[in-house]
Amino acid sequence: MASITLKIDDQLFKKVKHIAFEKKISVEASVDQKLKEFVSSNERKTAAIEGLEAFYQKCEARVGRITWQREKLHDR
Repeated sequence: MASITLKIDDQLFKKVKHIAFEKKISVEASVDQKLKEFVSSNERKTAAIEGLEAFYQKCEARVGRITWQREKLHDR
């Protein structure tokens, strides 16, 4: 497992420590959880974009000949 060193604001660290204590988890576990959420969110976004691109490739919509006039569409 990789190890990293972070520099964060002292007040932020105190808040994170307090929240982690209340949840009965370590600060390390809370950081790990947030990083996993960050990666998962990006993977879902990437998968959605790839899915849309695949859909667009399959789509074979064709535009027919234009038989209307703009002015006639707006006649009342």
